[in-house]
Amino acid sequence: MLLFLSKLLAVIFYPVGFSFFLIAIAIAFRALGRKRTALVCLSLSIALLWFFSTPVVSYVLVRSLESKYPQPAHVPKASAIVLLGGFTRPALPPRRDIEIGLFGDRILYAVRLFKEGKAPSIVCTGGKIPFLLDFPGTEASSMAHLLKESWGIDSSSIIVEDKAQNTHDHGPRVRAIFEQRGMKKDIILVTSAMHMHRSVKVFKKYGFNVIPASADFWCEAKSPLKVFSLLPSADALFASTTALHEYYGLLAYWIMGWL
Repeated sequence: MLLFLSKLLAVIFYPVGFSFFLIAIAIAFRALGRKRTALVCLSLSIALLWFFSTPVVSYVLVRSLESKYPQPAHVPKASAIVLLGGFTRPALPPRRDIEIGLFGDRILYAVRLFKEGKAPSIVCTGGKIPFLLDFPGTEASSMAHLLKESWGIDSSSIIVEDKAQNTHDHGPRVRAIFEQRGMKKDIILVTSAMHMHRSVKVFKKYGFNVIPASADFWCEAKSPLKVFSLLPSADALFASTTALHEYYGLLAYWIMGWL
């Protein structure tokens, strides 16, 4: 129930969801004859969408997260590479095979680090949320399949954790695997740069020595201000929403005592 509520509330407080909420309030006030209040709510809705749809705003939001853990020039060796899920697309029609979707740079970077001998194994962690998308297997099993079939990594070097349903779940479930196998809890953590800040906090909370290895950067270090930076863009709105998802997650995890 907590997982369902977290997904539902997050949608409401994203820019698009909150804008529609304001529009609904505007319609209600208009029906009650309060035209001025309705106009204010409608104007706020438009302003909110415009604000978060501008590239300059999305850039600030995204860079504020990505800049915390830039990609390291040198990655030291560790007990394992922990690869966080959230980037595969299951083999559901019309797809015949598992595909790599958004945030897929994670697996490319994890493979590169493994091939460089940075760790003897890759931990694939990620389950599935059936009420959002149900499919055969799990995120982790899909990741393991790609590692074996696309990059030829032996099964003995892949550890699958297929129960985690959110970022917090990765910490205790991966720790349980490490303790069961007697592995030293120093890891190279691979996830998207925007997601790294929250992920590092979670894994440190569960006693891991974390080497952040960020991938999937959405913004360059410097982005010159241009005319189009102030004009609405669907890509910018999506980037803003993704960044807000991380900030909401940080706030929620702090409230829950998970950080």
